Amino acid sequence: MKKLYLLLLLATGSLLAQAQSKISAPTALWPELQVSYGLGESGQLFLQNQYRINTDRRYNDLKQSGFLSNFERIQLAVGYEHTFTERWRAGGLFRYALEDFPETSFLTGYLRHTGSIKSLFFTKQLMLEYIKQEERDAYGRGRLMAELGKRLSLGSRFITPSLSYELFVNSQLGQAASDAEERTIDRTRLQLNFTYELTEKLRINPYFLRQTDYYYVQVPPKYDENEVLVEEGYITKRNRISPVIGLQIKYTLNTLPVVGSYTY
Repeated sequence: MKKLYLLLLLATGSLLAQAQSKISAPTALWPELQVSYGLGESGQLFLQNQYRINTDRRYNDLKQSGFLSNFERIQLAVGYEHTFTERWRAGGLFRYALEDFPETSFLTGYLRHTGSIKSLFFTKQLMLEYIKQEERDAYGRGRLMAELGKRLSLGSRFITPSLSYELFVNSQLGQAASDAEERTIDRTRLQLNFTYELTEKLRINPYFLRQTDYYYVQVPPKYDENEVLVEEGYITKRNRISPVIGLQIKYTLNTLPVVGSYTY
């Protein structure tokens, strides 16, 4: 997992070192419900239901009318996590995302390790996804995440602030040959969480997320009023920055939540 941490640092430095053109997307709201159910001493089944609502109503086009017209995307997930030791966990999940276009399914496996840096917990995660989109070729992608945080007492309850950074890495798995240029790291997420334990089994987690998508754009050539070419067209890098305000409500049925779990 040390190699994973070093890769995150190197990739972050590389992205910051390059000059990028930037655009800002409207703020989105991501409310989410999660229910977990313990299976034996080491297993955990979980269900997640996420809604994505854009503050620019033009993007809320899941349906043309009715209740679903208030959403940009609805996402459902079911998964299982197994605890091998206090520090090591692994699991898998299936997610289905419904939006105007395309509908997308994700088959995902992950490995998590939780250690410590002084008084902070330090979680690292490697996630591999196989993604199938409507009317498109399936493809693979890797995700690398690192998180620092600390569980603090707040009266008779606990609050856990944490900061995470995640890289989305493109893979050619399953992709047909294409002339279109793609960036190896095409998305990053910087996320600040505040998990508050209302009871032993009920938690709320408001969070703030900055998502950046990295891609290439074709800039067309420029002509003067006499249709004389002034500047050649070219391809350049573009960063799209999307701020997100999220709220997760999490409930555990027959076991206690554990810091370091995917579902905490």
